[in-house]
Amino acid sequence: MEKEKEKEGERIETINHLSHPHPLLFNDEEQSDKSKEARCSACLESLLGSSFSCGECDFHLHKKCAEAPLEIHSPFHCKHATLTLEPNPQWESSIFFCDLCKEKRKMFVYHCTSCHAYFDIKCAFLLHNIDENFCELKYITHEHPLTFIENPNDELKRAHCHWCQKPLVDSLYVCLDCRFYLHKKCAQLPTQLYHPCHRKHPLYLEDGYLDCKTCQKKHWSLFYRCLPCKFDIDIECALPRLKFVVECSEHSFIQLFRDDPFVCDACGIEGNHISYICSTCHIMIHKKCISLPRIIKTTWHHHEIIHNYFFQKQELEKHGCGICFGELLMKYGSYDCLKQDCNFVAHVDCAMEKYLATGQINDQDEESSENLASITCVIEMNQHGEATKIKHFSHEHDLTLDNKIKEDNDKRCDACMLSISTSFYYCSQCEFLLHKTCVELPRKKHHWFHESLFTLHVENTFQCGLCYHYCSGFAYHGNNTYKFCLRCVGISRIIPRQRHKHTLFFDFDLNKGQCNACGDYIHRGYKCKDCTFVLHVKCMALPQRARHKCDKHFLELTFHDENADLEEYYCDICEGQRDPNHWFYHCAICDNSAHPKCVFGKYPFLKKKIGETYKVWNHHHPLICVKKSYDICLRCGLPCQDIAPECKSCNFTVHFDCLDLEDWVAF
Repeated sequence: MEKEKEKEGERIETINHLSHPHPLLFNDEEQSDKSKEARCSACLESLLGSSFSCGECDFHLHKKCAEAPLEIHSPFHCKHATLTLEPNPQWESSIFFCDLCKEKRKMFVYHCTSCHAYFDIKCAFLLHNIDENFCELKYITHEHPLTFIENPNDELKRAHCHWCQKPLVDSLYVCLDCRFYLHKKCAQLPTQLYHPCHRKHPLYLEDGYLDCKTCQKKHWSLFYRCLPCKFDIDIECALPRLKFVVECSEHSFIQLFRDDPFVCDACGIEGNHISYICSTCHIMIHKKCISLPRIIKTTWHHHEIIHNYFFQKQELEKHGCGICFGELLMKYGSYDCLKQDCNFVAHVDCAMEKYLATGQINDQDEESSENLASITCVIEMNQHGEATKIKHFSHEHDLTLDNKIKEDNDKRCDACMLSISTSFYYCSQCEFLLHKTCVELPRKKHHWFHESLFTLHVENTFQCGLCYHYCSGFAYHGNNTYKFCLRCVGISRIIPRQRHKHTLFFDFDLNKGQCNACGDYIHRGYKCKDCTFVLHVKCMALPQRARHKCDKHFLELTFHDENADLEEYYCDICEGQRDPNHWFYHCAICDNSAHPKCVFGKYPFLKKKIGETYKVWNHHHPLICVKKSYDICLRCGLPCQDIAPECKSCNFTVHFDCLDLEDWVAF
């Protein structure tokens, strides 16, 4: 760099720099707003302070960058002594990877011509400054000496410590040849340790995946290990801070190192080596149980549950966990339902499983979302405060409340597709009916099957993710591919003694023989903890009452046929035999009995109304539901004597039960 100076003031006015063909003018620290927006062409930082600039083009250099030496020497780069400045690197796009900060760069570079090491100018300055206070460490687990850097630059902080995998935000040791980085505190950890939680043998420093015996976490970490005893303890547990007293809202816990097992009073699970004691309440707990939330919501239960150190529901005969159904001991902590009339209790780990998966829920937001009504407007009300005329999100016309329907009239709800026998809303302009209970469903709700929030939608055709039926009507959508029909949404995970002498609960991986209701193979469904009884979800969701044209009365779901005459076990619809131990529908007045599949048909919950239009995967024209009394089904060759899909373009009719709906897409 050649300088031109004034004779009197000896002040630098212009310089010639090897990086630029034009002279560069000196600028003092007083800068205009426009110059403050410029950047140094060497380090790409904002142009603050003294600098040099080219008057003919947009080229600037900080004073320190302009005066950077052409060669630097650093013990950090121990293979070769000299690094040479290259203002304009001779490769495509002038982009390179800095060997210190590992960032992609396009700036001035210091280059080692012997080993092709590259350092951007900012990292090179850092290396050059090490010369004055050089400090080197020979680390026991690394073959090369490590160089100490007291104040790493921002780029270097993006790298991670080899031991603890955390960012390098503080002083560090580094081996550039191996790109090996260590925090100063990690490099100074003792490689051998005697610890009060394991007094038998010394512990040796290692890194990898471990199952810490004190905090019971399974994770990748720096840890100490005793090989003979297979004892591992991570750094945070092995080297606790000086503060041994942990404050929480109710207790002051003191840390205790003992190489003895104990049972945690908060969760009832055995622990080892390190415990926390509250001398006031005389309880001993795990470290992880100090931070147990007092009140939580879990998808396993529909009420809030509260943690107690001692069993609160003394009125229960058996103390079984409401999630895993295992024994729940009274002398240890559990989560109990906040509602006094609800006997739900659960192990701490069982309750926290779904809580941790979903994260903490904002109670106010959840309450407002779950109470979001499907009724958009109440037009009229009766003297009892009951809405008699409403607007509903699912229908364009007003709906009116009614509770009278002819006994032999098989009207179905357009939400759940079940027969209407209770109070309902109807549309006076079209054939649209909704049960009163279906009208009052919330637009959003949580379901025990999955942690996402489900939203109510109107569907023409969908497959339920629980019972696998193809359905029409209302469906709850999760933040995934799951869609649940209203019949399945109303079923709890735990079913009390209703359709079986014992309590039933849902098992995600059952694979346990045949369903006791229908006799078909079952791989996921409800099972009994006390016996071998199992049920499909679709059987559990069967309605208690149903209609069929074979009988003018409602048919009642019956669980066991106690008729002594074996010849009486047949179906009045298909005239085939029935298994007396399988569920069936029965009319006590007419003494008619039928298989559930004969009562409902192949697609019992599809909307089969005249004018509905569908598209089938293996036919290129739409199918329209029409009333037929004489046409022959294209698939089975039998007459179509009811509502059936028809293709007017191809002039054919097919039964609903003869369609393959695997790829049915509704128009």
